[in-house]
Order: sequence, then structure tokens, then C-alpha cells
Amino acid sequence: MRVALLCTVVSAALFTTSALAQTQGRQASAGTAAGQGLSTGTAVSGRPLAGTPAGSGQGAGSAQLAPSAVGAFDLSSAWQAALKNDPSYQAAISEREAGQTNRAMGRAGLLPKVTASAGRTKMRGTLDSPTAFGDVVTEDLDYTAKTNEIRATQPLFSWSKIAEYRQGNARADYSLAVFDTRAKDTSVRLVNRYFEALLAYENVVLARNNLEANQKHLEAAQRRFDSGEGTVTDVRETRSRLDLSRAELIQRQDALVVARRELQEMVGVSPDRLVGLTPKFPILPLNPPTLADWVAMAMAGNSEIRTGEEGLRIAEAEIDRSFGGHLPSVDLVAARRVVENESISTRNQKSATNSIGVQVSLPVFSGGLTSAQVDQARHNRDRARSELAATRERVAVEVTRQYQGVVSGAERIRALEVAVQSSVDALQAVERGYQAGTRSVVDILDVQERLYRARLDLTRARLEYVLARLMLSAAAGTLDSTVIDNINQSYFDSRHIDVLQASLPIQQAIQGERQQVAARPGR
Repeated sequence: MRVALLCTVVSAALFTTSALAQTQGRQASAGTAAGQGLSTGTAVSGRPLAGTPAGSGQGAGSAQLAPSAVGAFDLSSAWQAALKNDPSYQAAISEREAGQTNRAMGRAGLLPKVTASAGRTKMRGTLDSPTAFGDVVTEDLDYTAKTNEIRATQPLFSWSKIAEYRQGNARADYSLAVFDTRAKDTSVRLVNRYFEALLAYENVVLARNNLEANQKHLEAAQRRFDSGEGTVTDVRETRSRLDLSRAELIQRQDALVVARRELQEMVGVSPDRLVGLTPKFPILPLNPPTLADWVAMAMAGNSEIRTGEEGLRIAEAEIDRSFGGHLPSVDLVAARRVVENESISTRNQKSATNSIGVQVSLPVFSGGLTSAQVDQARHNRDRARSELAATRERVAVEVTRQYQGVVSGAERIRALEVAVQSSVDALQAVERGYQAGTRSVVDILDVQERLYRARLDLTRARLEYVLARLMLSAAAGTLDSTVIDNINQSYFDSRHIDVLQASLPIQQAIQGERQQVAARPGR
């Protein structure tokens, strides 16, 4: 089991099997040889994301964990859980829906507006009226003036409102592009946190194996010293290495606890078991194979570039909207007005009038406000154009970085695989020399440290290679469920690793493993 985690086939012959590895070895399926993979887990088909064709990117042997297996995730199921539970992604969905209302808001300015009004005014007082004989007649007034009106206004020409309509569509498209960027960021965060959890787990296993190896060498050095064949220097040097490896194990376990909690924030439950990389790590060709093709895909499909393009559209529409302040506007106005007792002279009278006409509004002078707004909008347009150019360059650089990460990562993996095997051979040779009396325990510890670092570098290189492939797809705007399912099928094993158990202190881990073994049927 330890061999698979270290991505080599010789570790079991070199180190004492840890308590964690012993329990996970018992969980392995019958007939699985040491060094063939991670501990056995239930492999069942995962459900595709809503809107994704069922089975897209998945073969018959694809390792998918059932959503019902709480706390057990592979890359695909973790991604789907993040889309349902990640707060940032849910906020992005709300932001997208809010942005879509800009279409209706922009269109509203071109549609008719109908208003209705009703007024009631109580009039009380006296009215003095002269008579033909020179007298004054006083009349008490006590009546209610009633006014009812309905008015409809239809814009016939308004350059500002036409620009607002275009701007509303641009804002809605902008919100879609922003959502795609948020969704990509969610996928990138999920992938990074999943891989950080895997790397933290394998760091714990490597550190624990190193600790056990140092313990074994300390016992051997102590026996040789007790028998008079060794020196106290060897014992103290070995004990020093043992203490350092124990401190490193504690540090690695702390990092694993934090990595699990960060992943839990996105998937909604504590990730107790994860699917790790396959021991038979493949180096697959890129499709398309050339950097120029990937850059062209990014220029057409990257969500950040589309966000910048929609932002430029909004800025250009803002120029038209501001310039409309210099132009006249024409409205068609129709109204019906019903009044009763409108004034003293028309009291006790009721009238109804219908009117229809054209209203023209021509701006004459606004104190320079309109001109200033147009200048401001033009400067903002130039800024948006420059930011779009900068975004294109940044995306091209990111595509180049991730493409080179894939290409050079494959070569680095091959080189590190050779380095690990060379370190294994060197350790075996030094151990034989130590048994023959020509090498000291310090020589063994030095070679063992180099082997430990080489395996750690190989594990990190493999994770970085897979991560670079995913980040390349993200930069090109093609990171979706199909890509993630293909990566999950090609580079991840069908069995899970117990990251919860690995994050426990070593004594608690041993006790928990014993309880699991005792609770199995037949024991």
C-alpha cells in the first residue's frame, strides 16, 4: 500500500510497514499485490452534473464515487458537490440572475408608459357676486372638485433610450461572462484544494514511513552498540534523525487537517476518503498538440476575455447614451381627462376631453454637463479597450505557462522516476555495505533522506502535471464536466485513501485501525 502512495514498487521491501499501512493493506481486495494501488474503496457510477450528457467523458471503468457515500470523493464527485454547496458559486448564480434583468430594464425605455391619476379637492367658502342693481350677493360654496386622467406616452425617437437598450443587452451578456469566470474560478479552487489534500496526505505517509525507517535504524544501531560493534555516535545521529522526522510528521499532519477543512468548505461535508492518483501514471498527449492552437482557443473561449469584450460594449453604449443629451427627443402623447367642478366658474359642470399629439423636447444648454459626460464615457471606453488588451496578453501568458507545465512536467516525471529507482538501488547497496561493515548508519540515513525527497518530488510532480492539464483547459475556456471526468478516469485510481485516519496522531490512528479490524465480520 505504501508503495502505491510513494509511486514506486519497492518501498515495501525497504521499510517496516506502518500501522496505517497494515490496516489499509487488510482493506485491499483479495489478490491485490503490494504496490498495486491505494486501499480498496467502493467504486460506483457518479451522476453527471445537470445539463451534462450522462456518461460524457466516462468509460466503462471510470472510477466514480456515489454521492450517497458521505465523505468519499473522487475529483468528479467533489466538483459536482462544490457546484451544489460552495457559497461563492451560489453567490455567482444569484449575481448572474440579477444581471439578466438588465435586458428588461434597457427595453423598458422604448416601450409605452401609461400613468393614471385621480384627484379630489374639497372646496368651502363664500362667493360675493355683484348684481345689476349694485348690490352684492354672498353665496356659500361647498363642493368637491374631481379630476381623473389617464395618459400614455410612447417614445418615437430618443437616442439615449436606444443606447440604454443596447447597453442593457451588453450588461446582461457581461453578467453571463462574469458568471463563467466565477464558475471557472470555483473549478480551479476545487481542483487546487483537492490536490492540496492529496499532496498533504501523501506527505503524511512519506513522513510516517521515514519515521518508521529511522526507528528501525535506531534499533539496529542500538543493537550494534550494545554488542560492541557500533559507536555511540551512530546511535545519537540516528536518534537525532528520528526526532526530526517525528517533528516533520506532526507538521505534515497539521497541513493535512487544514487541507481537509479547506476542501470541506467547498464540498459541504468532511472529506474523509479521497481517490488518489493511479500508480500506473500515464503520460497522454495534448489535444490539440500545439501551443498556437491552445492560444487560439483561449482567445475565442476564455471567459475573462469575453468579460472584457462585453465591458467594452457597455462603455461604447455609454458614449451613445451620454451623447443623446445633445439630441432632441420625440414622444407620442395620448390622454383622456374627465373633470367635475374643476373651478369656481365651472362648478356644477362635468367635462371629458381626449387628446393626442407629438411632444418634442430639445436640449439647449445644460451648463456643459452633457459634454463632460461624453468625454468621461470616451475615456472609460479607452480604458476598457486597454484592459481588454491586457487581459488577452495575460491569458496568453497563462496558456503558455500551463502548456509548458504539461510538456516539461512529463519530462520531469520520467526523470524523477529514474531518480527514485536510482535512490532505491543506492539505499540497497549502502545497507549491504553497512551489514558488511564498510558503511556507517549515517550513510544509510543520508541515502534514505535523498530517497524520501525524491519520492516527495515525484509525487508533487505528478500532481502538478495533472493540475497543469486542468489549468490549461481552464485558461482555454474548455474546463467543464467532460474534461474533469476524462481527467478523473485517466489519472485517478478506482480505490480511495483514508485521509481522516492519516490526519490523526499516530497513537490514535493505530487505536482506530485496531477498532476497525475488530469490528469486521468474522472477528
